[in-house]
Amino acid sequence: MADSPRLAYFIAMKEGGSYLGGLLLTDSSGIPLDFRYTEPITPTKLQSVLYGKALEPHLKEEVIQKTLLKELKGSPDLLVLPAAELAGGWGGDLKCPVLAVQKTQEAPLARVGETFRASQREMLLQISEGAAPLRVIFAPFVDLPAQDQAAQKLLEAGYHMDLTEPLERVSAALQALVKPD
Repeated sequence: MADSPRLAYFIAMKEGGSYLGGLLLTDSSGIPLDFRYTEPITPTKLQSVLYGKALEPHLKEEVIQKTLLKELKGSPDLLVLPAAELAGGWGGDLKCPVLAVQKTQEAPLARVGETFRASQREMLLQISEGAAPLRVIFAPFVDLPAQDQAAQKLLEAGYHMDLTEPLERVSAALQALVKPD
């Protein structure tokens, strides 16, 4: 039997003038295996001027995401980001598929495991019987065979967990770090 998929959920956010990020690695049941986060990073005025519009993507991808992935204990099979992070054409250089997973209001597909390809980078995936399918959006570098393999890993994990919920946990953890009670 193959090892169960390990899913990493990554969020980088701006809070005031600072950026911070969190990375949660879970097993296929959603149980945390590791959690890493950055302290807030505040760019200087000079950095803001010199980097311009490239500052935020640089901090999120090159500084925060790469640092957290290096510190992570174990390698993920899939890296799940918020859909907005993929909208700009996320350019990471990971060895695992990078994707976003969203709930939909679509009518259920005929059977569990069925997919409907909406575009080259997007598919609907039926995770459970009778429920709305999930929308899966892939980063541009994820080819079709890797997308199909990722869908199988999502299906396996989706049997045991809500695939969208861990991103909410990462966001809540980061909020707790910057706004403690």
